[in-house]
Amino acid sequence: MDKKYCVQVIANNYLKNVAANAAVFNVHEKFLQGLDKDEFTKGLCSLLSLTRQLYSDISINPADFGMRLKVIEDIDATTTDYTNSNASFLRIPNLLYILGISSVLESDGALTIDCNNLLTNAKTLKITGLPILLAKLREYGFDVSDFGKAPKAGEALQVAYMDCRYLTAALKAIASALYELTKGDLRNSKNDYFYMMHPALLENEAVKEPKLTIDTLYNTLDETQRSYAAGLHKFVEDGTKHSIRKGQLMRNEWTCTYTSKKNKKVLMSLQVKQNKLSVKLNLQNIDQYITVITNMPEKIQNAIVSGGWECGGCNPRCSGGFAFEMDGKAFNKCHCGSFVFGGVADEDFPHFQELLKHELRIIA
Repeated sequence: MDKKYCVQVIANNYLKNVAANAAVFNVHEKFLQGLDKDEFTKGLCSLLSLTRQLYSDISINPADFGMRLKVIEDIDATTTDYTNSNASFLRIPNLLYILGISSVLESDGALTIDCNNLLTNAKTLKITGLPILLAKLREYGFDVSDFGKAPKAGEALQVAYMDCRYLTAALKAIASALYELTKGDLRNSKNDYFYMMHPALLENEAVKEPKLTIDTLYNTLDETQRSYAAGLHKFVEDGTKHSIRKGQLMRNEWTCTYTSKKNKKVLMSLQVKQNKLSVKLNLQNIDQYITVITNMPEKIQNAIVSGGWECGGCNPRCSGGFAFEMDGKAFNKCHCGSFVFGGVADEDFPHFQELLKHELRIIA
């Protein structure tokens, strides 16, 4: 493991999820903040670049940002240390968020910030060390007016961005869009779209939750795993409908589920957690091509017979498990946890295709 602290892994996970540069995107005129499309695009691209730089620098040297430094022992950690480290990391993007929603954008591109709102919002989002974090922004090109030891209620703060005066307009726009989407609920799971700086927040006059695409999942994977995911997606896309579900960004969790157009049942799921891709195949008719599986590598066979658990009819709506017989032993595997293949490698890919081919042929 190349990251020592939980917060380094977390920052790197958020970095993977920052939206691609928005050279081409749709933005409703209400969010242009008085700029033309080219000016706003420059500001948004600059904001995306800055966000990536902040996340990257935290992942490299979190101590510079006063982050919680808890050594990570398990990459799939679900510990309090991991969760608290996430809260520590989020102080940075949450600071950007409250700068946007607590301010008025001036004609020169500066944000005039009401410190009453700033302090109230910082308390709601549990942003500790606010003076230190504001001072840190100066190292990244922000011109933050003097606030003494700390911002004070009843005063105003001015924040501008020297390298691109349009960045603050983009920040104001995305923060305002998220605030509208969440109806002012500052502690909302949809805040992830701001942490991603997702431009789709700006597409409609009435803000809608961004529609996630398969590219969102691809962008979180390394080149090799991306090629596996893309290959399987292409193999089944004509016969299925797919949907993307976002889990926790701090663990880089994503799922793409493929439902057969013929029988309306789930055929396959691509699952991402941390930096790992796993493939779940719902082999409804496995008993009809079990001889094919007995000729596959031991790795595939073991995943089928050893993974998951036997169906226990735990849900009143359960339609029964995946029933089959292999090597003289009968199995009835639960749909929920069965036929999950982790550690995907080059040699596995043709076997996944073979299994999917047989399943698609039967349900066609």
